[in-house]
Amino acid sequence: MDDTSQALQRIARGAGIVFAGTIISMFFGFLSRALIARFFSRAEYGVFSLALIILLSRLGFDFSIIRFFPNGDKSEIFSAQES
Repeated sequence: MDDTSQALQRIARGAGIVFAGTIISMFFGFLSRALIARFFSRAEYGVFSLALIILLSRLGFDFSIIRFFPNGDKSEIFSAQES
């Protein structure tokens, strides 16, 4: 086998693993939400959904600021928004 076909096989294998992981994670997410909705009240399910949204919205924001502004100078952020 040449290098190109080996690289394509590795890419296909990696894509297959990612696809299978996504499907499994979606299944468990659906199952967990169904169980929470079944065993808790509407208000408790709402609090769970709100907490999940807040958690996911905060998940990587702090790291993205560090990544895009490595010197930590936040004035660059505000000056870019004003112009």
